[in-house]
Amino acid sequence: MSGSFGDPMMFLVRTLFELVIFVVMVRYFLQLFHANFFNSITQSLVKLTNPVLNPLRRFLPKSRRHDFASLLVTLVLIVLMVWVLGMMSVGSVSAAALIFNSLYFAFLLVTDLFFWTILMRAIASWIGNGRSPGVALLEDLTDPILQPVQKILPPLGGIDLSPLAVLIAIQVLQIFVGNLLMG
Repeated sequence: MSGSFGDPMMFLVRTLFELVIFVVMVRYFLQLFHANFFNSITQSLVKLTNPVLNPLRRFLPKSRRHDFASLLVTLVLIVLMVWVLGMMSVGSVSAAALIFNSLYFAFLLVTDLFFWTILMRAIASWIGNGRSPGVALLEDLTDPILQPVQKILPPLGGIDLSPLAVLIAIQVLQIFVGNLLMG
């Protein structure tokens, strides 16, 4: 009985999948962006994900920038999440729907990851705890996104507007892609 408030079981399943996906996705972007792996939070993420990722690294090609094991686990988890949610809601999922919805969810999860990390970094900058491990992690994840915008949009009266510009761009991109795909 889902009622007008949705199905709480689907919410819980989706939330659990998304949390695990975010952890593995962060691991991928940390390597892609050459983050500081001496950060205590980064080390915790590495220890948390190594039991799953290290066995895959024996079979996947190595790259200095790309962690193909974390990318593969991220994609498999997204496909599994879409399949489980589809089975819970309608009872079956076609291969085409699984691929289409998985690609769309992958897009949403990546843009949501950057939306929330940029927002958390902006809030942390107001609070002022400059070099905590959490803020350093947020900087490692968001600097590659914000720095090109900072070159175009200089600070206004000492206020960096690049997070606001990127947050708006992410929202517009999500709306545009959603409208394009969903009609």
